[in-house]
Amino acid sequence: MQLPDTPEQTPAEPDPLARFRNWRGFLAASIVLNLLFIYGMLGAVSDPIGGIWYKTLAWLPFNAIATAVYIAIMARLAGTPGGPFYRVLCILMIVLSWSVMLGA
Repeated sequence: MQLPDTPEQTPAEPDPLARFRNWRGFLAASIVLNLLFIYGMLGAVSDPIGGIWYKTLAWLPFNAIATAVYIAIMARLAGTPGGPFYRVLCILMIVLSWSVMLGA
């Protein structure tokens, strides 16, 4: 028995969100965003008085979120072709982000 208000799904219907499930593209966008943030924050922390506030209020939360994103991308791309390369790239971006923050 089929309920009258349930829509029928066709099996050949394409996935409308397929373009948002490209993890390699998401990794590339994350790297570009991370590098832009590092570039912007290096100018912001050059102020001797307000630099610590920029690090605490902006850079620390961003690095925590970026680290979680890179770990999720690492886990998702681990079984794909080129998985070790993506793993090294994600680890490199995590280390770069935190070391630049701590060194600034």
